[in-house]
Amino acid sequence: MEQHFKHPSWIRSKYFAFFIVVLGNFAGALDASVVNIALPGMSKYFNVGLPQIQWVITVYCLGIVSILPISSKLGNRYGQNKIYSLGFILFGLGSLLCALSPCLSALIVSRFIQASGSAMLFALAQSVVANMFTGVKRGQFLGMIGSVVALGNITGPSLGGILLDTFGWQSLFNINLPLAAFGAYFAYKSLPSVKRRKLGKINANSAVLFMALSVCFFTALSLAEQAGFANPHIIVMLGISAVLAFFFFRHEKRTKTPLLNLSLYGNKVFAYGNAAMMLVFIATSVNGLLIPFYLQDIYGLSAFKTGTLILFYSVPMILVSPLSGRLSGYMGARKLTVGSMVILICGLLWYMNIGLEFKEYQIIIGQIILGIGNGMFNSPNNNSIMNAIERKFYNDASGLNALARNTGIVLGVSLTVNIFDGLIKFLQKGGAEHTSAFISAYHITLGLAVLAAAAAGILSYFGKEPDKQI
Repeated sequence: MEQHFKHPSWIRSKYFAFFIVVLGNFAGALDASVVNIALPGMSKYFNVGLPQIQWVITVYCLGIVSILPISSKLGNRYGQNKIYSLGFILFGLGSLLCALSPCLSALIVSRFIQASGSAMLFALAQSVVANMFTGVKRGQFLGMIGSVVALGNITGPSLGGILLDTFGWQSLFNINLPLAAFGAYFAYKSLPSVKRRKLGKINANSAVLFMALSVCFFTALSLAEQAGFANPHIIVMLGISAVLAFFFFRHEKRTKTPLLNLSLYGNKVFAYGNAAMMLVFIATSVNGLLIPFYLQDIYGLSAFKTGTLILFYSVPMILVSPLSGRLSGYMGARKLTVGSMVILICGLLWYMNIGLEFKEYQIIIGQIILGIGNGMFNSPNNNSIMNAIERKFYNDASGLNALARNTGIVLGVSLTVNIFDGLIKFLQKGGAEHTSAFISAYHITLGLAVLAAAAAGILSYFGKEPDKQI
């Protein structure tokens, strides 16, 4: 690997390789949310209802979660540069097929192909960065990965609105094609080719069980957004998920080639850090999902104005993330991660006090506070996680980190929709008007985010930090 970076060309630069990693993760995260705003137009185009068109979103999440562990194994077996390049290729191919889809079924299949590519980009990102950088720089650049994913999820709706109004829903996928071609070529040329074939064996039984578990569980969560968790079909699917989970984890403990390296969770720093990460993405998903609706439904703002205000979340997050990464090398992760959750909670409480009257400064201040809190958390948390394990397990750890992150996003969206929608219906049955019911439901649902952030702060405090930088 050292000879790889002695090449004089700028293509071999660590910083250019990091740019390629960031590009892949931003694109994958962006496409998880950019399509949301196009669903009404797509439903008219394909002449289907909401229960059918929502699978455009659901299948993307399912594809990412179910393919992530396999992607980590493939990275060990064939090399990070090859699999990351393949991720870009599949992402681009899926995007092209999405834009050309003649029917909804073809679009859903194409989205799964696109998600498979995104899974490869997510699975290997932290491992690639951890292999290229050490010490303070590792913390700085590792943290930016999580922030870039959050940035992609937040900015997706606003960017999607601009493209949708100007070029139509197909443009949401066509824009990925030059990016994917660029990323595929330079990922192969610039990323390190790190192979650990002994850790790259894929257990077919584990893979089938995990994919079945993922599909069943996350489909149940998605359908529950419309049917509710009390629906008999949802209960049955969750029960089947529990049975599949039992057999999967029992098989993982007995096999010599597990799909998930569960032994890593025996490390307290790794286990607590991943749990905290999942909770933070649950917390940030709540307001990230609801604030666009609040700004447009309650305040009557345009999609462009809404997107502009949302960007005040992104800017401080980008600025704070590398700074907190550098500080974590000197201060340790605990102080920064706990402090970030205090800031995040303050931002959520700030939004719990906004009312019917639109005050632009209130929205901007709230977005800035949340952006600082999120950006301040990702870098030190990711750095402590990767520093706590042996280098040979970086691919496994990177995949598990991405799995925790995406699970947090899916859970956050599902819980938010169910709680928020249920509260609005309950308040309206009690005689409340739509506007007052909306505001009250929004404030109460933010309580879920506060609880998730508080739990993440507690885990960050009690999670033992590594004794030294690796």
